[in-house]
Parts: sequence; C-alpha cells; structure tokens
Amino acid sequence: DMLLVSDPDVHRSAAALSVGVGHLADPIDKQGLAHYLEHMLFLGTEKYPEVGSYKKFLDEHSGASNAYTGGAITNYFFQVSHVGFEQALDRFSDFFKSPLFDKKYAAREVKAVNNEHEKNKLNDGWRGGFVQHQISEPKHPLTKFGTGNQKTLSGDNRPALLEFYNKYYAASNMKLALISNKPMDSLFDIAQKHFSDIPYRLI
Repeated sequence: DMLLVSDPDVHRSAAALSVGVGHLADPIDKQGLAHYLEHMLFLGTEKYPEVGSYKKFLDEHSGASNAYTGGAITNYFFQVSHVGFEQALDRFSDFFKSPLFDKKYAAREVKAVNNEHEKNKLNDGWRGGFVQHQISEPKHPLTKFGTGNQKTLSGDNRPALLEFYNKYYAASNMKLALISNKPMDSLFDIAQKHFSDIPYRLI
C-alpha cells in the first residue's frame, strides 16, 4: 500500500516505510532481534555497500533519517531536499531489497543495541513499559524484552536475522508514504521505480 502526497509548498521531501512486524514477533531465544535487524539495515546494501554512505548523502542534501521498532511495526523514515529525493529513495529502497547484513558489523551493532538499552533504563516511559511486561500473562508476547541487549543477542544472530527478514520484510507486509513538491504522476512513477521490485510474499 502507498500514500502519496504532492504539496507544492512543502519545504523538503520525505518518505516513511512501515513493516508490519516488531519485537512481539521476536524468537524467544533471540529477544531484541527485530530491533537488531533495524540497526543492521543501515549498514550497507548491494548497490550501496559503503557503511555510512546513506547518512553522508542525506547530510549533504539537508536531510536526516531515523527508525524505530515497536511491538507490531518497525518504521523507517527520512527527509531530504527536493533535489536529493529520488537518489535518497534509491538508497532507502535498497534496504528492503538487498541488505548486506555484513558479518563484520554484527558484534558492533549488538553493542549499539545494548547501549540503547542502558540509556533506556533512565527513561520513565521505558520503565513503565518494563512494568507492563512484568505483569503481563506469562508466555504472552508482551513479556518479551523488545530492546534486546548483549545477553539476549549473544552468539551467532545471523541465521535468525536472515530468517526473520525473509519471513516478514515483504511488500505484502509494508506500507509506504511519500511527500514531496513533485507532481502526483511523478511521485507515482518514482515509487513504482524504486519499490515495485521488493519481493511479495504472503506472511
């Protein structure tokens, strides 16, 4: 599904892609996997293998990006100057077609996930969520530890990572939103060009 917004007065172009899976679907023995996958997607694709090149491109075109992993969705988004929009979409869309999941960054990103968990401990909102998990029905998905840390993501995560990506990261489980000053016909053509070849699988 796509939502396209053409607005001649908008100052920057932007995109968001939501995948219909989050940490509630984590394997019980790899809690934090959905969040870890979110991190790993930013670390190079077949077409753009250089780590950091996506951020560098956005920085050079007045842009920024981020992502978050929720219970039932994982959302990726960016904004960028109008002139850099299509090139940014080319880079962005490759996350969902040909990520490298480079093994040499695997341990580094587990540490990054762990650092995020340590930071979250000081956040009252996160603490409230932790309490909710503790009082949920035993074995319910809400009891899972969604952020993950070095303990829950110890060992070789690659087989579980690839299985999770190949199962859930499909066009049939995604929604895309684009906003730009480009005409609607142009936006539709750009979306088709960059996102129509994301694999379609029934979830």
